[in-house]
Amino acid sequence: MQNVRGRLLASSMICGLVAAGTFVAPAVAFAQDAGEDVAVEEIIVTGSRIRRDTFSAPVPLAVVSSETIRAGGNTILGDALMDLPQLNPATNGQNSSSTLFLAGQSRADIRGLGPSRTLVLVDGRRHVFGDATSPAVDLNMIPSMMIERVEAVAGGASAVYGSEAIAGVLNIIMKKQQDGLELDAQVGVSDENDGEEYRLSGIWGGKFLDDRLNVVIGGEYARQEPVMQRDRGWAYPGIRRNNTLSPAAQPIIKNSRSNTTPFGTFQLRGGTNPYAVTLDVRDPSQVTRLSAACAPANVLATCQDESLFYTGTLNALQGNVERGSLRGYADYRVSDNVKAFAELSYARTEGYGIFQPAFSQTTGGGTMPVFLYGDNAYLAANNATAAQLRGFWADAGLGFNQDSRAAVGRFWTEFGGRDVSSIRESYRAVIGMEGGFNALNRDFAWDWYAQYGQTDGTTMSYGTPYIRRVAQAVDAVALNGQIVCRDAAARAAGCQPWNVINGPSDAAVAWAGGKSGTESTVKQTVVAANMTTDLFQLPAGAVGLAFGGEYRKEESLFIQDAAGASGELFLNSIGRRGGEYDVAEVYGEIAVPLLRDLPFADDLRVEAAGRYSDYSSIGGVYQWRLAGEWAPVRDVRFRANHGVAVRAPNIVELYSPQSRNFTTAAVDPCDKDAFAGVSAAQQAARRVNCAAVIPNYNPTTFTSSFGPGRASLPLLQGGNTNLREEEAETEQLGVVIQPRWVPGLQLSFDHFRYDLDGYISTVPVNTALTLCYDSAQSVATNPACANVVRDASGAASGTIGGVTEVLLTNQNIAKVRVQGYDASIAYTFDLADALAGGAYDMGRLQLRLDVTRTYEWRFQGSAQDTFRNFAGYVTYAAPEWKGALNAVYSFKDLTLGWQTTYVGKMSPTEAFNDSQLTPYYVPEYFRHDVRASYNVNDKITVRGGVQNLSNEIPPYLPEVYLGTSTGSSQYDNRGRFFFVGATMRY
Repeated sequence: MQNVRGRLLASSMICGLVAAGTFVAPAVAFAQDAGEDVAVEEIIVTGSRIRRDTFSAPVPLAVVSSETIRAGGNTILGDALMDLPQLNPATNGQNSSSTLFLAGQSRADIRGLGPSRTLVLVDGRRHVFGDATSPAVDLNMIPSMMIERVEAVAGGASAVYGSEAIAGVLNIIMKKQQDGLELDAQVGVSDENDGEEYRLSGIWGGKFLDDRLNVVIGGEYARQEPVMQRDRGWAYPGIRRNNTLSPAAQPIIKNSRSNTTPFGTFQLRGGTNPYAVTLDVRDPSQVTRLSAACAPANVLATCQDESLFYTGTLNALQGNVERGSLRGYADYRVSDNVKAFAELSYARTEGYGIFQPAFSQTTGGGTMPVFLYGDNAYLAANNATAAQLRGFWADAGLGFNQDSRAAVGRFWTEFGGRDVSSIRESYRAVIGMEGGFNALNRDFAWDWYAQYGQTDGTTMSYGTPYIRRVAQAVDAVALNGQIVCRDAAARAAGCQPWNVINGPSDAAVAWAGGKSGTESTVKQTVVAANMTTDLFQLPAGAVGLAFGGEYRKEESLFIQDAAGASGELFLNSIGRRGGEYDVAEVYGEIAVPLLRDLPFADDLRVEAAGRYSDYSSIGGVYQWRLAGEWAPVRDVRFRANHGVAVRAPNIVELYSPQSRNFTTAAVDPCDKDAFAGVSAAQQAARRVNCAAVIPNYNPTTFTSSFGPGRASLPLLQGGNTNLREEEAETEQLGVVIQPRWVPGLQLSFDHFRYDLDGYISTVPVNTALTLCYDSAQSVATNPACANVVRDASGAASGTIGGVTEVLLTNQNIAKVRVQGYDASIAYTFDLADALAGGAYDMGRLQLRLDVTRTYEWRFQGSAQDTFRNFAGYVTYAAPEWKGALNAVYSFKDLTLGWQTTYVGKMSPTEAFNDSQLTPYYVPEYFRHDVRASYNVNDKITVRGGVQNLSNEIPPYLPEVYLGTSTGSSQYDNRGRFFFVGATMRY
């Protein structure tokens, strides 16, 4: 006999009984004794559309309850979910402040395969993407206090849900019932009195018309303040490796100062005594000659001249985010068997990304090369600063004419930072019906829904000067007794001369300055219908069937204004990007119970799911999954599934025009340090291939134009309309143990494997470089070498044989193989039973340990490349070991919690090996959070806590020290953080 006890109880029993994989701090205890006959409702769990009892989950589930989200003190859902070991950092508060166009977003990434391979659902239905530049759902669009729970399935689920579910599914279950009004408020601040967070939310609901009408309305406002690098003693000025030494002996030292300063550094080349001078940052009226370590165009790692500048002064560790959301839900029981429902939601997010100002480099290359010529009118000016500079100029053997020049290294702070203000508004409407009927002596359950979602976004990029105008304005000469821009065409266009020695006029700043805006729209239309039933009865139970269909249309348009698209600004030129596709899909799923209540077969069942999708972009694709469960006894349950999942290329991957990007993570294989650390065979290939493109190449002395501590490397990236689908073969094998003789104890162990073919990606830049220079094929005939543009003269890059550009476009060329396992142990018990024989009420203790080990994350960049294992590499955001230990003690109205998050040691970069860098591994990392809540009465609950109690900083390696990149944001860079909150019910 089944007893309908409501969806909340049933879903809680999933947490408590299934123990399906990992989950954090379940909202209920593992409620029943193992021998008790528990009556539960048949429901639909994430990972399947077949209705089933709560003990039968076909795949490992991770469940995060609303209580866990609230108690943890996070105001952003994505931060709360980061405690799940299967999830890796994608875009969050720590790294979005330095991510162009994505400031203020929060995204989920299962297994480190990327947010575009993690499908985010809301109540089992798709949600419109958060941005047109990189399709993925922005979790900031979803009010965290209106969430009932979050269910995560790590594993290919495309056969059930369609594209984007290759890595797994994140299903956010929203609250659909509320009795009265509930208000919640929370504030928090870091130990350094910055990074403040505020959240205010409310939810109201009730039943009307004889309980046939159910209404829930809620909203949320939250704000997160920035954290600057200069405000953290451990982070400023930062650290780096001393690459002036051989690769095997590169100790970590204090970050070098930069010869790119707010006032300017001049590279005095020419004559017999070339060197560099700078306008002293302590006193810009003074010109200071730089030391031997600071004088080269690319300063040495040991450069510490006090007249120079730490660029960390300008960096943000965490950006600014402000968001608000509203949601309304209603359902009406048309009859005893039919219910109609509707949902409306609106969300607005304002993010502010903080970037360094536009800059020029003393190498004379880069994005905005600027030169001071010998006949510059301001150099000839009658003031002390110009006179000092003229003395150094003459001492370097430079003439006072147009034939002599000095490259200028400068942050153009007059334009302000290249900050990006991003505003996104999301609208979503869902209508549908669900119900049941009896036909052919069978019960059928059905539902249909139609939904429309739209995200409108605008960005404004400030501090982006016109590249040519800055160079033209600085090139000032005297003409007829007046100082003007040398270029006659520029003068005619309004050019105002820029005094690069004593500071510019407002008119010069206004003429050379610029800003650029974008507008974007993302639209999603979905119509779907589903039906479930029991086909017939077998001795072991009913054969369950689910089937249905879905139509979906995705549209996206991104428009950059004319100035930004022209490529004339100090900004990524993207232009216009847009496209659309639609897909019609049908699916079927069947569950067959084979044996039940027999010796060595307490339960044995198999399942199958299949899906056919017809895309307007790539045509028809198939995906499927087979699964099985076997419980030889009630205490032990084995489970396995195997299938093929598919991901169609998204609009950005298909239709993006080629645009400029930059990286600081690249290493030139021809560079002396990189050459010294590789095998003899690689050295032999590089010696030939590098000499073919670099004049007078010497592998022991060549220093590239880019690399650690040097200029960023320009990339040209873009889409490809000839992309095909990604296909992933996925596999999971596991066991769940729930011993009846130890009530409340649960253990689970699952092995997972993904094999992705046709992985859509640009070839990683270091892979692109090594495919050329480590190959036995000649540079002239190797297609990989055509993507690396060398500068033989050094005029563009500042280095003879430097690289001016690497061409990378989206390709179906890569393969990825990911393997590992998830392990969990949970134990919940009454302390009185354990310590006092049950004589006294001593409270209840819940203990849980979740661990994920990813021992293989292999990437093959092309058919010519070998598989390389990046498990445990920071750059791929996939730690080999990650875990969370939770302890929750509850006694009457008091609840106390402790959580320890663990990240295992990682390798900082794949460009070097462990014999080249000392230290090489990022050490193990532990972060501790404590929290408490107290029910003052049945209407008021107060809570508080400390995140990062021991004030752990990111590991002491330059590659992860600031925690601002995707991989390094595994580590908290904000420091100890205090929060308090209260919930009031009426």
